[in-house]
This record gives sequence, structure tokens and C-alpha cells, in this order.
Amino acid sequence: MLHRNLYITTNGCLKLMKKIFIPVIIFLALIAGFTACRKIVAAVFGGTDVNVPAAEFTIPILLGVTPNEQLFGTYSQHINLDSAVKANTAGVFGINAVNSIKVKQVKMVLVNPDVLNNFANFETVRVTLSSDTRNTPVEFFAANFPDTYSSTYLFSPTGSPELLPYLGGSRITYNIYGKNRRITSKPLTIQVNVTLRAN
Repeated sequence: MLHRNLYITTNGCLKLMKKIFIPVIIFLALIAGFTACRKIVAAVFGGTDVNVPAAEFTIPILLGVTPNEQLFGTYSQHINLDSAVKANTAGVFGINAVNSIKVKQVKMVLVNPDVLNNFANFETVRVTLSSDTRNTPVEFFAANFPDTYSSTYLFSPTGSPELLPYLGGSRITYNIYGKNRRITSKPLTIQVNVTLRAN
């Protein structure tokens, strides 16, 4: 009788283990399949450059030179990274294929420069980025200007932070900080074109 009860108990345990084991195996297989698919998509995707819509802002007249940087302005714009990635990959890939986004290149152009008002008037510029998905600002890029006349400044930032968490939403906000080395005699309008690298 004890042997029969032991068999029934063992048999019940085996059935219970099967009921638990099979869903666990299916779940693990789905995770492995999803991970493998992501790796395959990432390998096939290979990355693309994405141009952020140009931002244009105006720095007011600077009547003095301060030892510290100051806030030059705030600019907000709509962004749809999924559409931008699709546009650059003929619709084959979207945001789900992207694992990393960093700043590749920045081009700043003064719209209304002159001999006394150009990038030589500034020592530094620093732009922070926040979004509707991440409120904590991150440094988008920073630049140091030489003390020579220039109306265009092109550079590739080093050590760009990971921007993917910030660009999953629909609106981004820039804060523009800078330090001037000379006063300006008129408001200066700057157009900023940023190329991102999506991998």
C-alpha cells in the first residue's frame, strides 16, 4: 500500500513538474529567440547617420564679458526618430533596430556675421539636451572657438553621451550656454545642424 501511495505521489509530482517545466522552457525559448532576432537585426542594420532637423536660435546683444558661462537661450523642437531612421534605411529599419545613438558631427553657421560679430567673439558654447522622456539634462555637445574670424564651425565631438533614452519621445529641448571673450553689437542668429550616428 505504501509503495502504491509512493507511486501515486511520485506520478503526481512528475505531472506537476511537467506542467511547470514546459511553460518555463517555452518562455526561455521566446527570450532566446527575441535576443537572437535583436542580434540579427542589429547585425543586418549596421547603423545609419540621422540628420536632426536644423535648430536656429538668436543670441542677444552681449554688452559685457563675464568670467562664467551664461545661458544664451532655450530651444524646443519636435523629433520622430523612428521616421528618421526609416527615411535613412528606405523604410527597412526603424527605432527598434537601434541600440545606440551618439552625436557624430555638429555644424554651426552664423546667419548674420560681420567683422566685429562672429564666432571669435565667443570662447565656448555648450548645449544640453532634455526631452519628454528624460527631464534630466545631458550635455549634447560642447565646443571651443578659436580667436579668429569665423562664420562656420564644424566639428566631431569626442566622448558623446548615449542619447537613445532621450530620443525615444517626440519633443527635445536644448539649453544653450556660452562664454564670450568680447562684447557683441547686435543679436547673432546661429543655425545648428547635428548629425547623429544610430547603431
